[in-house]
Amino acid sequence: MRIPVILLSLLPLLVFCQEQTSQDLIEKGLKKYSIEKGSISYEVTGDANGEEIFIFDRFGWRSLRKLTMQFELYGSERKQVLHEISDGGTVYRINHSDSTYRKRIDIRWTSQAGRTTPQQASESILFNLGGTYNSDSVLLGKTCQVWTFESKSLKQMWVWKGLVLKRISQLGENNIVTTANKIELEPTIEASIFELPAIYQLKE
Repeated sequence: MRIPVILLSLLPLLVFCQEQTSQDLIEKGLKKYSIEKGSISYEVTGDANGEEIFIFDRFGWRSLRKLTMQFELYGSERKQVLHEISDGGTVYRINHSDSTYRKRIDIRWTSQAGRTTPQQASESILFNLGGTYNSDSVLLGKTCQVWTFESKSLKQMWVWKGLVLKRISQLGENNIVTTANKIELEPTIEASIFELPAIYQLKE
């Protein structure tokens, strides 16, 4: 059976994304962000309330994201809890309610690795998401690019060095505003926060 040429051209990219860990990428001298490690805390406001934290090291190839927010949707009170760990091109979403996790391959950044600078990669990804760069704005002393989007869910992003410092999104009729209120560069990070709980099982 012959494999279509377009699939053959994609095979190296698929193998790259599936096999490269954050350590592999760092050893190749590749960077997702120009900053080696950091921690960003956010406040969720608008038609919701909550908090989010994003911690990364290895120039962004390894990260932790935790989000907790409450909001009303179609007359009912809802709560959203998100716990994600990424390593290289793999993202693990953890569900503490049943001690499982799911995983997916995120090729947005790894497909750019080695071919562009971190800044160019960030701008390319935002453009491919349908974003339009409008202006600059300062948040927490950082000069951010302000991007707008025409999608139903994502409306605006303030981006500094590839890091999102502010995001405006739509959830049903709710306007969700997630804004950084603290940035710490070069923090002390325990490697264990990037580890999957040992007893948790992969959910297909």
